[in-house]
Amino acid sequence: MPLFVDQPVAGALCDPLCLRVEGWADPAVEPEESRVEIWLDQTRIGATTQRFVRPDVNQSCNWPASARAGFVAVGHAPDGPFGTTATLIVRCWQGARCTAELERPIRLISTDHRSGPFGVLLRHDFPPVNHREHVYISGPSQPFGSPELLEHLVRFLGPAPRRVVDVGCGLGWYGRELLRREYEWHGAEMKPEDCAALESARLPYTQVSGGSLPFTDAAFDVAMAVEVLEHVHDLGRFLGETARVAPEGLFVSVPNAELLAYLSAHRVTPWHMLEADHCNFFTRASLGALLREHYREVEIGVYSEHPLKTSEGTPLYYHLYAVARHARP
Repeated sequence: MPLFVDQPVAGALCDPLCLRVEGWADPAVEPEESRVEIWLDQTRIGATTQRFVRPDVNQSCNWPASARAGFVAVGHAPDGPFGTTATLIVRCWQGARCTAELERPIRLISTDHRSGPFGVLLRHDFPPVNHREHVYISGPSQPFGSPELLEHLVRFLGPAPRRVVDVGCGLGWYGRELLRREYEWHGAEMKPEDCAALESARLPYTQVSGGSLPFTDAAFDVAMAVEVLEHVHDLGRFLGETARVAPEGLFVSVPNAELLAYLSAHRVTPWHMLEADHCNFFTRASLGALLREHYREVEIGVYSEHPLKTSEGTPLYYHLYAVARHARP
């Protein structure tokens, strides 16, 4: 019995969590009793009983135009094996009788994406319908920052020493980098777990709560808030406080909501936009207008080029940054 697999081709790189197999086989005499199974090595990972018309195949094989030769099946292999070569086996059955079998070597990706952001959505051992709390999540603070953003920050600060307060400093990556460059950095953080990490790292910090900063007027030269404003409910109060304690200027970074308009053509939403506690979504226009209420000079920039481009091929940027100078009285 003829059996052919169009995709994946031999040696193709495949994801064992979602392995799509497309091909065709000799139309079964009794289609309702036929099925196509896909196996990965010795494990059955998927099957289909659906057969459909493939005009190209029917014409080349001289089968009736209505013959249902085509099939598509999707397999799920939770045990991988990830990062290895495996044997894809496709078997056609007519009732209890195997009528055809085809083997093909394929390569499996090395990354198990269940361990990444939103990985629960790839788990077939979690069958209930996912709700908002499963999709709109908030991850832990990140141990690393952006070297590209750091470069913009240092340009804004100018030569050390400058007194810098890092509001919402997280685990203090930017603090380490600025202290190494001889700036006078001080962190301000709400999360107890992040404060514990700052204490363990012996970084200077103050644990804060509520909407006010426990510092005197002009205690610092410059304030910074990296990936913070999107979480703040009372933006006016927050910026009033940064202007009070650091009147010379403010440096901020936020996710770039303009991406949503461009990436809609790709049917893509940046995963960071799904953070549960994001309550503000900034464009260059809205971020600039907000900051100009509190500072006399504001400039907006973009950084962190996105791997996808516009439909015309021009670059997109994942984040906005802003430099604001001279707090309004």
